[in-house]
Amino acid sequence: MNVNELFDIMWNSGLTGLMQETGIQGDALAQIEVIVLGTAAVTGILLCLLGLKIVRVWAALTGLASGFTAGVTAGTMLGLNEMGILIAGAVSGIILAVLGAVLYRVGVFLLVFISVSCFCIYVINPQDWILAAVCLAIGLLAGILAIWFTVILTILSTSISGAALAGSAVYYLLPMTGELILIALCAIFCIIGIVVQLLLESRKQKKKNLRKAAEIREERSTANEVEKARAMMENLNQISDEDDLTIIESTDDESEENE
Repeated sequence: MNVNELFDIMWNSGLTGLMQETGIQGDALAQIEVIVLGTAAVTGILLCLLGLKIVRVWAALTGLASGFTAGVTAGTMLGLNEMGILIAGAVSGIILAVLGAVLYRVGVFLLVFISVSCFCIYVINPQDWILAAVCLAIGLLAGILAIWFTVILTILSTSISGAALAGSAVYYLLPMTGELILIALCAIFCIIGIVVQLLLESRKQKKKNLRKAAEIREERSTANEVEKARAMMENLNQISDEDDLTIIESTDDESEENE
């Protein structure tokens, strides 16, 4: 099976065509379809709602999947045996998963890059590697921009890609058909995802501002206490100096009277 045939099966025939091509038939096909579509729907919904909230988790999963795919592809091109290919995929996946989870900016880049690339592939429906490369280039550009515009691009990319995944999965699970139904499902999931993520981010920023305000108040309170203590010490020193001066004056007066 060449690349063009694989793309044709995946995008024109759908999941059923791909599974039939690989030899999965009958009841097993229906069961696997339901499991895969249900998992895809749940994953897409979670990505819509919690894309930015748990970005490190998504980055780790994205890094693991993309790294494994890249490692397997590289191992295949290098002519490694099956074990070597699996080892290359596992090592690459683990490395990218760790980098995505530990380094925040790297994780954001990976998540946005993969999300936008997958969405472009879904919409453009590439039939060869040229259009697939264009989709990857668009995802790469979005990933680079996300390093500076982290919040907005992460929310948009995860909401849109999650909506496409969840909407498509739910659509294939429904008894109804029609392109408008698919578009409506994706649009509803996308809007809900953007709104929820914006609310979560707003709440996060509000808590951060309240915490910062509390720290500022505490610092000012501490500064005021220090200032009061300093003023008190100055008053005590002034009173002590006045008492010393009074004692000296009293001693001088007594000396003059004695004389």
